[in-house]
Amino acid sequence: MKESEIRPKDLFDKYLRLSSEDAKTYFPEGRRASIPCPACCQTESQFAFNKNGFDYTECADCATVYLSPRPPLGEFEAFYSESPSARFWVKEFFPVVVEARREKIFRPNAEKIQSICRDRKLEVNTIIDVGAGYGIFLDEWKKSAPETQLIAIEPLPDLSEICQSKGIHVIPSIAEKAGNLEMKGNLVVCFEVIEHVHDPLLFVKVIRQMVAPGGLAVITGLGVDGFDIQVLWENSKSIFPPHHINFMSADGFSRLFKRAGFSDVEVMTPGKLDMDIVLNNQEFITKDNRFVKTLLSRGEDAMNDFQKLLAKHQLSSHCWILASN
Repeated sequence: MKESEIRPKDLFDKYLRLSSEDAKTYFPEGRRASIPCPACCQTESQFAFNKNGFDYTECADCATVYLSPRPPLGEFEAFYSESPSARFWVKEFFPVVVEARREKIFRPNAEKIQSICRDRKLEVNTIIDVGAGYGIFLDEWKKSAPETQLIAIEPLPDLSEICQSKGIHVIPSIAEKAGNLEMKGNLVVCFEVIEHVHDPLLFVKVIRQMVAPGGLAVITGLGVDGFDIQVLWENSKSIFPPHHINFMSADGFSRLFKRAGFSDVEVMTPGKLDMDIVLNNQEFITKDNRFVKTLLSRGEDAMNDFQKLLAKHQLSSHCWILASN
């Protein structure tokens, strides 16, 4: 998989430009408040960088990087429901890449999670997809397990209607307001949402409430330990407020999920794109970073081998958290 297959440069650059403009429109600076680390609750931190008018800080304990001072929740709610960048993602960006993402991301995710469930001898009768979007993951799951009851939690009206048109039971709400579901999932999944949420601890607690006894939660998101983020830092295109505001470390993810009440937590980083992302952003690699420049000059085989090493040792920015009680 290549970055260009799921994030075409022209479209993605327009999305980033709109996001930068929205940051000025929807988030006045005067109402922001400092917060402790969203992963481990440590209050000691140090300034990391500023981007789009937002400060990011690095936790002195678990090394999570997060937006602080943080605007109030209401500003984020208005931003996601009204902003040009949010609308562009739903209406223009995603329709272009939907089939590529189905083939490269959602279908492999469904196959991998089904394998994990088999290994754990977990029979999935009901699956809840938090932030289901177009319902593509549930589409792919149903192909091999048509008897599974599918539930989508999706707050955006256009996307919830799409899910409903596919015969998926839809709860048109953000997760935090859907935590008291009568129905529980043997499997609860959530892909690439946690980096967006205002209060990660509350969010994970709500997800835990959705998991049936003996069930499993599978959450994916961006991690700050990832090679591409560590190399590119504030120049990383994965860091673009006000969309992405939480970048947990592997340690931070583990602490967060245990604070939320999960007792069995496993963090994996099976990412495939770190090296390709760095290759596509060589203009941001400083002359002092001699190792990265040398590595990139060694060709595709060396980069593929290095990517496998990153994935093995929790050093990819694409993180999976498996959590159960």
